[in-house]
Amino acid sequence: MAELWSKEFNSEIKPEDINCDGFLEKSGRLFNYCQVCEIRKCGQEKEVKNCAYCDDYACEKLTKFFNMAPEAKTTLAEIRKNL
Repeated sequence: MAELWSKEFNSEIKPEDINCDGFLEKSGRLFNYCQVCEIRKCGQEKEVKNCAYCDDYACEKLTKFFNMAPEAKTTLAEIRKNL
């Protein structure tokens, strides 16, 4: 993902730069984009740990994100399966 975004945004983005500790985290590992991320904002408003826990899974915002990051879909589906 870091390599893809580095090319897409013509910027050097390292794997450790895109880690995020989740929607509800106020500090800790937050990628710069977290401050403007609509998916994160939605999760914070709904007070869910991540999208897998949301009653509206998989919403339009999330399905658009899956086009860019299909591995996220796999990860969230696995979490939902174990809820």
